[in-house]
Amino acid sequence: MTSSQHPPVLHFGIPEKMQSLIRVSANLPDNYLQYRLAHSSATTFVEAPFGQFITQEIRDPGWVICWQQYFVNEKIRLRPTSNQPMLAMYCVLQGNVSCRLQGQGKLMLIEKEFGLYYIPSHSQNTADLRAGNYEMLYISFSASYLRQFLSRHPSFEDIYLQQQRQSRKGATLPAIRMDVADLKVLNDIRTSLLPEEERKAFIEARLNDLLTLYFNALTPKYLQNGEQAQKLRQVCIYIQSHYHLPLSIAELSKRAGMHINTFERAFKELLHVSPRGYIEHLRMKKAASLLSQTSLSIKEISFSTGYRGANYFTAVFRKRYRCSPREYRKNRLT
Repeated sequence: MTSSQHPPVLHFGIPEKMQSLIRVSANLPDNYLQYRLAHSSATTFVEAPFGQFITQEIRDPGWVICWQQYFVNEKIRLRPTSNQPMLAMYCVLQGNVSCRLQGQGKLMLIEKEFGLYYIPSHSQNTADLRAGNYEMLYISFSASYLRQFLSRHPSFEDIYLQQQRQSRKGATLPAIRMDVADLKVLNDIRTSLLPEEERKAFIEARLNDLLTLYFNALTPKYLQNGEQAQKLRQVCIYIQSHYHLPLSIAELSKRAGMHINTFERAFKELLHVSPRGYIEHLRMKKAASLLSQTSLSIKEISFSTGYRGANYFTAVFRKRYRCSPREYRKNRLT
């Protein structure tokens, strides 16, 4: 099959001054064989002054899965582009990457998060990788494959239509934290040793699982009808307005009219995150926004987002974003 028979893929442009120093191979060196996918359709190993990276593709007319490993010795800015309008799910397994998407601006790809991105054709995008190791993959979908999801997931329609209109402005749907189920789907795809005649159906089933898990998390069940769900919805609205204040799980369970154990179990079942995790998510999201858009001090941000002091706030932030608040602010402003 020619590449035109597959969904679009990303090309990661390397600075022109390095072009003459790059070595490209279709085979992995012996010391990188541990990263090989048994059923890869195409493999590329690149050696460059900044380090090495591997891309491995699994191709089908309905989708392309591209697994990537980067081993970076010094900071590098790559320029990911596509020759066609591209709608893809990006999953980050290791490392944080600061990016700029044409028409969308700066965004951060966070370790153990996945989301959907529309990338205009021939767009001006950047990805900054600091020294370290990274593992990521993206799944590019064909228009026909995506149409199957529209009837079941209407929140998907706007970003899908941008691709169909070939908009010059990039777009994203929210990145969501991957849990055990999401990671298992990816591991199943990576480690499958099924014969070729069975592999396509298996991978398509796993991709369907992954998209379903993503959209279920994006449109959580607590928005549906039901007495218990309605109580939890009211608690969520309360948390969204009061996350910057001291909140106890006991207080929240009383608001829901539930025993604390029942409340925690139901909350996690319906939202796929614990009450504490939901509070922390809102606080961290607001903190990241304040770091990017204001000149408030770290101490001021810590208190305004519900933390008692800068030290504890910094520890929580570092665990979430794998960098300090000051480093995050510097990366977002440069």
